[in-house]
Amino acid sequence: MNTRQAIQPSTTPNVLSISISASHERFVAGLADGFRVFRLDNCLTTYHPALPSPYGASITAVLDDRYVAYVPTHKSEDGSGPNVVIFWDCVLERELARFDLHEQVLGLRLSSKWMAVILQERTILFQHQEIQPQAPPPPPTEDVSTSDSLDPKDESWRIPNRVHSLHNTSHNPFALCCLTNDLLILPAQSTGQIQLISLLPKASTNKRVVRAHNSSLRAVALSPDGSLLVTTSEQGTLLRVFTTSTLDQIAEFRRGLDHAIIYDLAFSPGNRWLASTSDKGTLHVFDLRPSDTQVRTPAPSTTAPAPRPARLSNPASVTPSMTSAPIAPSAAGQATSIQEYYNLLPIPPPVIAPPTGSSQSTFASAFKNAPFASRLLSDSRSAASHSFHLGSDPAHWQTGRPEYSWTVLPSGGRKRVRNEVQPRPGEPSGRAVKGVLTFMPAGWNGDGVGDASEESVKMVVIGGGVEGRWEEFQLRRGETGGGLHGWILERRGFRRFLTRQFVE
Repeated sequence: MNTRQAIQPSTTPNVLSISISASHERFVAGLADGFRVFRLDNCLTTYHPALPSPYGASITAVLDDRYVAYVPTHKSEDGSGPNVVIFWDCVLERELARFDLHEQVLGLRLSSKWMAVILQERTILFQHQEIQPQAPPPPPTEDVSTSDSLDPKDESWRIPNRVHSLHNTSHNPFALCCLTNDLLILPAQSTGQIQLISLLPKASTNKRVVRAHNSSLRAVALSPDGSLLVTTSEQGTLLRVFTTSTLDQIAEFRRGLDHAIIYDLAFSPGNRWLASTSDKGTLHVFDLRPSDTQVRTPAPSTTAPAPRPARLSNPASVTPSMTSAPIAPSAAGQATSIQEYYNLLPIPPPVIAPPTGSSQSTFASAFKNAPFASRLLSDSRSAASHSFHLGSDPAHWQTGRPEYSWTVLPSGGRKRVRNEVQPRPGEPSGRAVKGVLTFMPAGWNGDGVGDASEESVKMVVIGGGVEGRWEEFQLRRGETGGGLHGWILERRGFRRFLTRQFVE
C-alpha cells in the first residue's frame, strides 16, 4: 500500500469510467466534473463540454464524434441522477434525450442502431430513430429573425428513442455486455452461461445459450466482425473462445495458475490475436493462429516399444538355462541386474521421435506431451506478455476520505471506525477502472498511415482513477533470447491524458 502523501494535491479530476467507441477511433472518459472525448491513436482531446449539471459522469459511452451517452454521478435539481441516461449531441452541445430507468444503471453500450442499458438483472435495448428537430421558440423580447436557428446541415437526429426489447439476465454486477448492429451478448439466467440474441429482423433463432464456465462470468468480448466470442470466469485462469455461428469452443488459453481479476479482453482486426489485462498488472497476448515457425507439438513416436521380459509367477522355478539366455534390451540399455529381469524397476519413459524438420525434443517437451502429464503443462499459454501501469489509488479514491474516522460513543468515549468504500457502477468493490484494452483499427499504425502487415500489431491500454494514463504497446517478431526468435511485446510510450497535451 502506498502511504505517502502528495506534496501538492492533484488538480485533475478523477477518472470514473472509460469506454471505447465501436469504430475504435475514439474513447471517452467519465470524470468527476463531466466527460472528455479523446482520439485513440494519439490521445489528444477532441471534445470537452461544459455540462449543465455540476456533477460528473459515472458511466459514459461514445458512438462517434457527435453522440455520447452518459449517466450522472449524483442526483440534481433537474432530475438527473444515477438512474438516468442522458443522450448528448457534441455538435449542438445540448441534451437530445433522457431516460429514467427508476433503478441504478450499471453500464451502457452503443452502436449505430442500438443502445443497451445494463441493470442489475436485466438489460433494456433501445433502437435509434430519425427525429426531425424543431427550432426553439424565440423569446418574447427578441425578433424572430435574430433568434437561434438550427444549422441547415442538421436535418435530423439519430436518437435511441424507442424501446425495442427487455432481456432478463442473472445477477450482473460487472455490467457484462457486447453489442453490435446484429448481435447482443449477455449473461444468461444460469450461472456461467452466455446468451446470444440475434438482432436481425428475419433471424430464424432469436436467442441461443451456451455454457461457458462453471462459475460466474467476469469478462466477455466480441471480435470486430462478430464471429468470435471470448469469455472468462471469476477465477481468471482460463479464456475460452467460441464461434458465434455454431457456438463451438475452438480454443482455450491459460492466463496463469493463480486467481486473477480479468479487467478486459479484446480481439485484433482479422481475429489473429486475443489480448487480456488483469489485476496482476500484466498484458497477455494469445495467438489464435499459431504459425509453423513457433514451437510445435512433437509427433507421436512410430518406433515400436522395446520388448519387455515377462514377469515370472514363481522366481524359484528359474532354471540355469533360463538365466543364461540373453536378456532383451530395454530403453535404458542392456539389462544386467536381477531387478530389471524380474521387472522390478520403474518403466522408462517412452521415446518420442521429433517431428520432421525440427530440432530434437527436450525432456520438458516430452514430459509435457506425455499422457500422464498435468493439464496445467499442456494448456496453451500467451505468445507474449508485458506489464502495464496499475497506479497506487487509495481505497477511497472517489471521495478522498481517510480510511478511518473517529466517532463519539454514548458513554462519551471515542472509537475509530473504518469508512466504507464507495462502490462504482460495474465494479462493486469500488476499484478504479484499469486495463481498458483495444487494438489499433485495421489500417492504422499510430500515425494514421495504413499498415496491413500482421508482423507488427499495436494496442492501447487505458487506466483511470486518480491518474488517467494511456499506454501504447507493439507486438512484433524478434529475438526472445538464447538465439530463439518469436513474438515480442514492448511498450512504446504513455501519456497522462488529463494533463497539458502537445501535438507530436
